[in-house]
Amino acid sequence: MTDLAVLAIGLGVFPLAALLIYSLSDFVLDHREAVWGFLGGALAFLAVAHAMAAVLVNKSLFGDPPLAITVALIGLLVGAGIAWLLLEGPFVRTEPSRILLVAVMFLGLHSLADGLVLGKDFVGGVVPTVPVDGVTVTATVAHRFVEGSLVVVPAIWAAWKARPTFAVLLVSLASIPAAYVPGWVFGAYGGSLRALVQVAIPTFIAAIEATLGLLLLVRGFLPIATADRGTRWPWWIAVGFIAISLVHFFVE
Repeated sequence: MTDLAVLAIGLGVFPLAALLIYSLSDFVLDHREAVWGFLGGALAFLAVAHAMAAVLVNKSLFGDPPLAITVALIGLLVGAGIAWLLLEGPFVRTEPSRILLVAVMFLGLHSLADGLVLGKDFVGGVVPTVPVDGVTVTATVAHRFVEGSLVVVPAIWAAWKARPTFAVLLVSLASIPAAYVPGWVFGAYGGSLRALVQVAIPTFIAAIEATLGLLLLVRGFLPIATADRGTRWPWWIAVGFIAISLVHFFVE
């Protein structure tokens, strides 16, 4: 049986490999339509399709529809509020830094969600059903690499050096403590309250992630992808969406 710590650490460190994109900085800056379009498609899947699917699926697990809707709605509002304050508010002055900061927050939230999903399979001393084979590991590495790229590409655009970018990429390590949260909830609560907390936490995080990522997409990634007035960015968005979807077919 693979230890939870090994898998959680793997999830946490894989996005750091996206720093390799710095060796392609000229390509990133010269092919804005393709790079930002592809990542925009990936972000659309992760934020809108994946995160919102988790919210909707979890609704039936609450056993209390009004409570499920309340948790999801509050999460959606929180995500939209945070994104609006950072992208439109006075807290960050330069446009590249606004987009980069929201991308970092999105990576952190998605890492939390990934950790929670992983930890759920280890709850209660049951032998986990997490498949560990070449295909799954490769797909997981690709999945997390793309997530790291959502931070590295805006960092290159904002003229950040590799060292500070490495520092902000460390938010991906949030998946490590998050992997232990389901087990902690299992030990701290009992009965119906345990089940409620176990489903409420990932639902709330996924809802925040959904609207935060949505505003990052429409306010940050899409305007940059279309800035050169090219005609290929819709195709690159479709390629990015399909590619990350295919990766998730092998991961989940």
